[in-house]
Amino acid sequence: MDEQEMAASRRADPGFTQVSGYVPKKLALDFKVAFTRAEKNQSEALEAAIALWIASLEDNNK
Repeated sequence: MDEQEMAASRRADPGFTQVSGYVPKKLALDFKVAFTRAEKNQSEALEAAIALWIASLEDNNK
């Protein structure tokens, strides 16, 4: 399944929702380079980043 097909299937799946926000342009470009180098798509990279961020918050609250 290519990236467009995966996005379409996630869009139709009620178990997924879209997240968006504004970040500095350089950070966005660095993010695009990083997920491309890792051979991931934007959704996979964003999901991993959010999960790590939440885990770090939980670790700091212990």
